[in-house]
Amino acid sequence: MSNEDKLNRAIEAIENGATKISLGWNIIGHAGAMALANALASNKSLQVLDLYRNEIGAEGATALANALANSASLQTLNLGGNNIRDEGATALANALANNESLHSLDLSINDIGHEGATALANALANNESLQTLSLSHNNIGHKGVTALANALANNESLHTLR
Repeated sequence: MSNEDKLNRAIEAIENGATKISLGWNIIGHAGAMALANALASNKSLQVLDLYRNEIGAEGATALANALANSASLQTLNLGGNNIRDEGATALANALANNESLHSLDLSINDIGHEGATALANALANNESLQTLSLSHNNIGHKGVTALANALANNESLHTLR
């Protein structure tokens, strides 16, 4: 089955009320992420979305962030290894500021720098649902670490930061 076929089946499953979609290592790109985001816009059942290593980039992450901002069901989102960089991390941070359902967010291996980490730290000041955030294997540097440490002082929901 081709990656496009897998993507189409995932979109169909989302539209039919699936609670978990795992598309890791399928190279759906930013266009695939945008198609998934469109399907998520009206979805009220999806709880887990795994898009590990799909080359969605910042554009795909931004599209998914827009869907996440309005999601009341998504609890786990794995975007590890997608090269979303600071731009994608910032878009996700903006979505997190208003999201009340997401418990786990994996942004490991995404070339996120201190700007993206700082945006995520700022989002943690308002977010009361996120319990696990993975930022391992990024380049957040001293500024990013400091911003995250300061955010943790005021955030009571986040229990795990990698």
